[in-house]
Amino acid sequence: MAATATREAVVTGVDEQPWLRQQLPFTWTGVDELSPLRKQLPFVLFFIVAAAMSSSIATLTVSDWTALAAGAVLTAAATGLAALATKPELARFAIIVPCLDFLAAGALRHGTGESHSIYASIVLLPVLWLAAMQGRRHVAYAAVGATVAIMVPFALGSSIDANPNELFRGLYSTMIFVLGALVVNELARRARRRLHTAREQAAAATAELSRAAQIQRFLLPKNAAPLPGYQTAGACIPSTAVGGDFFDWYLIEEGLGFTLGDVMGKGAGAGMIAATTRAVIRSARNSGDPATALTLTQDCLATDLSQAGSFATLFHARLRASDGRILFADAGHGLTLVVRAAGTWERLASDNFPVGLLPDTRWESLETRLGPGDMIVSFSDGVLDLYDGTLAAVDEIGRLAVGVGSAEELVDAVRRRAQGTANPDDVTILAVRRDDLSGLGPHAGETR
Repeated sequence: MAATATREAVVTGVDEQPWLRQQLPFTWTGVDELSPLRKQLPFVLFFIVAAAMSSSIATLTVSDWTALAAGAVLTAAATGLAALATKPELARFAIIVPCLDFLAAGALRHGTGESHSIYASIVLLPVLWLAAMQGRRHVAYAAVGATVAIMVPFALGSSIDANPNELFRGLYSTMIFVLGALVVNELARRARRRLHTAREQAAAATAELSRAAQIQRFLLPKNAAPLPGYQTAGACIPSTAVGGDFFDWYLIEEGLGFTLGDVMGKGAGAGMIAATTRAVIRSARNSGDPATALTLTQDCLATDLSQAGSFATLFHARLRASDGRILFADAGHGLTLVVRAAGTWERLASDNFPVGLLPDTRWESLETRLGPGDMIVSFSDGVLDLYDGTLAAVDEIGRLAVGVGSAEELVDAVRRRAQGTANPDDVTILAVRRDDLSGLGPHAGETR
């Protein structure tokens, strides 16, 4: 059961994460997993070359055209079978291909001079084919095949009396081929063992990443905040299994606290820092000053972030539901818009440093206000990459926001755009909208 679960974990996990497949290509191509047709092509090529040389070079000879033609027929039959054996349901018949090659090699040798033929070494190709297969028995198969190839000329009429040393020479060559088969089989066995270990390690790493990604998804808000008169929506689409972005919201005494963070980097390391940052900011939920949460995060993470060579940009705010007042603190993020019901928007730029960049940094809280129909939107720089990757894309988000009727519509529009592209960075967006109780929706238009 455990082995089955591990196999399912590595197959499912890697299939869901193309980046991991690219990092571990060796786990998907075994030492003997080439298609039968690709393994047969070298034999075909060398057989054709041998036949062409013997029929065109004066110092070589064709001693028996019938035998040479029989070898060509056997080679063609083996190649056709190799093509058919590429289909999974016929793969078990692939072992017949090198067996036919042994016969073809013997016929080639008999037809191109018998004991004077220079093509005895072609027998090595089917020997290696069999030797690379799993199990010591395939060395025995290779030995039998090489012996058959050596004996074919005698079966076709060659006389031992006419070639007294030919039998000994053939048997000696067979022993050399068998020794080579033993070496290849042992190397293949060791390669499979290393491959098995690599696959187990890949399975463990994939399972860990899958679990980390699952936990990270669990940490994101599942439902809109139950705050009457307000809409909340958010999405986080990591560029890899685990990302460094996060968003969060939670009810506080006067209304709603919400945060968007972007940790420099991607992967498990950035994800760990993001999860810790979220937890620290939540621990300051009873403080009325958003800057206090950033300072607490800095105090907790400054040493760790400096050692990791990383930092985090954050936008943290507290919404008073009664009148729409928002106190916010921005740690180097600067990608937040207040979109007005009248169709205008303003960017809440940041003059402060990110968390973890300088150890003694402190932040101040600023204030803005949401009127009926207004919406505040914060997003990571991965959203900019969905457009031209520059700050000019901020206006694209502004135009998009004034054209929607709800926070969820805006987030869905960004999510659809992100899912249609290969994102180089995590894509995260958070939107909080105050309901327009007057029934007047936002108007199209723009100002800066």
